[in-house]
Amino acid sequence: MAEQRPYTRYSKPDEDGPDMGLYLQVVSDDAKAWFEAQKALTKLEASEQFGRLSGMIMLVAVVGLIVVTALMLWFVALALWLGQLLANNALGFLLAGGIFLLVGGVFFLIWRSVLRDKVTLAVINAIHAED
Repeated sequence: MAEQRPYTRYSKPDEDGPDMGLYLQVVSDDAKAWFEAQKALTKLEASEQFGRLSGMIMLVAVVGLIVVTALMLWFVALALWLGQLLANNALGFLLAGGIFLLVGGVFFLIWRSVLRDKVTLAVINAIHAED
């Protein structure tokens, strides 16, 4: 069995020592392959994060739509009930609308003071979470 030299990858068959040009070419090819692999890995990680974020946004949108629909139906029922109590449907809807605005204002104040930062932090943590 022939003895293999440790630098055979970097030398031409008819030479004894390593060829620096060939060595640099191999190193350059390896660096390019590594760069391409890192680029593909980064793309894969970014698309995974985007997929998670898309799924979370879709879930929040569907749940939000269901909650808003239920809330609106509740306020319509409240308006009709108040209208029957006051014997005036228009006044019942006006009162229900006022209650709706009051609840919205309270939510807005709570959102600005407490919830906004917590929701932002939860989204950031969800994006950067390791499974």
